[in-house]
Amino acid sequence: MQYLFSRALTMAWTGLFAAVAAATDLEVASGPPMTLTGAVQLALQTHPELAGFAFDVQAQQALSRQSQLRPAPELDLLVEDIGGSGARSGIESAQTTLSLSQVIELGGKRDARSAVAAARLDRQRSEQAVRQLDIVAEVARRFIATLAQQSRVLIARESLSLAESTALAVERRVRAAAAPEAESARAQVAVAEARLDLEDAIHNLATRRHSLAAATGAAEADFGEAQGELLLLPAAAVFGDWVARLRASPDFLRFADEQRLRDAEVQLAERQRRADLRATIGVRRYEIGDDVGMVAGIGLPLFASARATPQIDALRAEQGRIEFDRQSAFLKAQDQLFARYQEMEHARHVAGVVRDEVLPQLESALEKTRYAYLRGRYSYLEWADAQQRLLTARVRLIDAAADFHSNRIDIERLAGESLATTGDRP
Repeated sequence: MQYLFSRALTMAWTGLFAAVAAATDLEVASGPPMTLTGAVQLALQTHPELAGFAFDVQAQQALSRQSQLRPAPELDLLVEDIGGSGARSGIESAQTTLSLSQVIELGGKRDARSAVAAARLDRQRSEQAVRQLDIVAEVARRFIATLAQQSRVLIARESLSLAESTALAVERRVRAAAAPEAESARAQVAVAEARLDLEDAIHNLATRRHSLAAATGAAEADFGEAQGELLLLPAAAVFGDWVARLRASPDFLRFADEQRLRDAEVQLAERQRRADLRATIGVRRYEIGDDVGMVAGIGLPLFASARATPQIDALRAEQGRIEFDRQSAFLKAQDQLFARYQEMEHARHVAGVVRDEVLPQLESALEKTRYAYLRGRYSYLEWADAQQRLLTARVRLIDAAADFHSNRIDIERLAGESLATTGDRP
């Protein structure tokens, strides 16, 4: 993704676009141009989903602070021996006890709770990093789609210009009785079709621009043209290097965070085997004689170890599954990586052949066909076919370049690379 930025839109073949100024009528806003870097930065600053993660982290931090608190003391008021019968009727024989109780945690439970909370916070941040990669990759995909559609609009505009100039040439030959009138009709139909194709391309560009704006978190596409070097296809790392990066991507580091969380939860559950003490101290008042006495006690729950065992077994089962989930996810990601890598290299090959071999030949053929038609040696259909083949090849070059960049974006997303962390690359 990092290599598509902030230069004026250029094309590799001579004469496809006269100047970038030709793009001023592409039905775009008059705002500043949009680069891939700018689109990504805008998404990181304004995308509502990323902003929402900050609240998730704040909530988890609050829970982490809560986990460090000791059990709260309890204040109890107990009134006995009231409303009975005989000597215990009324409240004359009542006993009133006011006591303060405190659970004394044993076995390091508070530290274990804090470890679980810290592990959950780490997992939350990992999920945030993964989602950020998803959003950055989606912005890059939509930017490439917009950039490619801008190029298709320019090609459609050139197609209309060619059709109109061809129609004029055909009309002159028809008036000179050097060509049948049917050729003039065909040429006018070609102009109408080219105009419709241009309208379709402009409408599609508006859709692409709005989609790009939505990916950045904006409601409207108020930016100018997208700027980038679509035909710049830089060399990529070998497949083995991408696999190595895949292993260190946030998607798989997240499994390590999950493992640490499960380990911390098991440790906490193990600590629950040891029962906590409950200490109580208070004062008791006897209505008869207005006597006062102290009360104190210690409580110890029974069978704490047996009650903790089922939860420990369940947590250990979940703990054991994580590695198999990681292996399964890695195999799936590696398969996707291989497919995207093959598609990327194939797109690079197609773009190279079209740019270096097909287009020069078609440009030469078009010029020769035009020359021959004007001298009556070729028919209009042969001239129109030469024009269409050239325009189709130019679109194919755009499509191949867009496929290259889209597949590379997918590869970099799988490998965990992001414009937000690695920056620009020429």
